[in-house]
Amino acid sequence: MATMYGPLKFMADEFMKNVNDRAKEVLTFLYPPVKMYESGGELVIEADMPGFEKKDIKVTANRYSIEISASRKEEEENNVFLDQRPTRVFKSIKLPVDIDMDSPVAAKYANGVLTVKLPIKGLKTLKIE
Repeated sequence: MATMYGPLKFMADEFMKNVNDRAKEVLTFLYPPVKMYESGGELVIEADMPGFEKKDIKVTANRYSIEISASRKEEEENNVFLDQRPTRVFKSIKLPVDIDMDSPVAAKYANGVLTVKLPIKGLKTLKIE
C-alpha cells in the first residue's frame, strides 16, 4: 500500500496544478467584475481590479463599447500551493447607450476600483421645481 501512495499523490498533485492553471485562464476572461449604471447624465462603470497598478491598466472607449485590460508581473516564489489570481485581464463591454465622445471622459483608479465616467449623448438631466 505504501508503494502506491507515492504515484497516486504525484498524480493528484499534477491534476491539481492543471486545474489551477485552467482556473487562471477562465478568470482572465471573467475578470474584472463590473457594475454599470447611469448617474447625472453619465454612464458610470466600476471595475474591481485589486492588485493591479494604475500604470498597468488600459481603458479604450468608443461610442458603442469600452475595453478594459491590465497585466501584472508576479514574482516567482517557492512553495506556492495555490495561485488563482490572474496576471492579466481583458473585458470588452457593449455600452447600452451612445456616448458623447466630444465631451470630457474621466477615469479614476483608487483602492483597487477603476471608475470610468462617460457622458451619455443626448441625455439631459432636468431639475424638477
